[in-house]
Amino acid sequence: MAAGERRLEGRVAYVLGGGSDGPARPGEALPMGNGRAIALRLAAEGATVVVGDKVLARAEATVEHLGGPGLAVEVDAADPESCRAAVAAAVEHGAGRLDVVVCNVGLSGREPLKVQSLEDWDLASDVNVRSHWLTAQAALGPMLAQGSGAFAFVGSTAGVYSSRRSLSYEATKAAQLAVMRHVAVRYADRGIRSNAVVLGNIDSALVRREFGDAPGAARAAVVPMGREGRPEEAAGAVAFLVSDDAGYVTGQSLLVDGGVSAAWPVPPVVS
Repeated sequence: MAAGERRLEGRVAYVLGGGSDGPARPGEALPMGNGRAIALRLAAEGATVVVGDKVLARAEATVEHLGGPGLAVEVDAADPESCRAAVAAAVEHGAGRLDVVVCNVGLSGREPLKVQSLEDWDLASDVNVRSHWLTAQAALGPMLAQGSGAFAFVGSTAGVYSSRRSLSYEATKAAQLAVMRHVAVRYADRGIRSNAVVLGNIDSALVRREFGDAPGAARAAVVPMGREGRPEEAAGAVAFLVSDDAGYVTGQSLLVDGGVSAAWPVPPVVS
């Protein structure tokens, strides 16, 4: 289904990490990260979107481009109370409803086991797993009360197979998928669906901010499709999973990786 077909009309969505930005692509007026692209797509499909980000100005920039009603909230994914407060703000903005929750925030790393520090491990765990658990836990109350809801966890292929780069990222992204499956199985009979979009090489603002543009061609070279994905393509997958078009889909990991995971042997992620 094409963008613009309003599958989410009248629904309230919260996107954790929806202000993601960084250097813009050539010709790109608004720097586009995965979370920002997801927020814009959900709004285009009719949802009222609440955007959470650690930097309020980034969330506000996303809301300005939604083309409809929205709310920007400041949320520190490493702070449990901040995570809970952001969900409460989303529920209040939706007059008690919360239909869609997208957990997109994530912290990458580059440290293998031998040099992984305790501090790096703890921070990755707090941001990549605990914030998603706390967000889902807080959102379950209103969803269970209304008898419906859809979660989308934005994961990484590093949680499915090793990137050979960062142990904390791989381990926490794998744990994130476990949270997704638990929600799906435990609450399926209460009208709650939970799925993950597992991303491969995406030309996002976060990637450009961390690695610059130079590695882009090398990253694309390991992809059967011969290019990196775009945040808008990640957003399309999320929009499908939280819509009624995926009404009988739960507990699944949809790989959006240009075919990398279908290849054997799986090539290493280039960074």
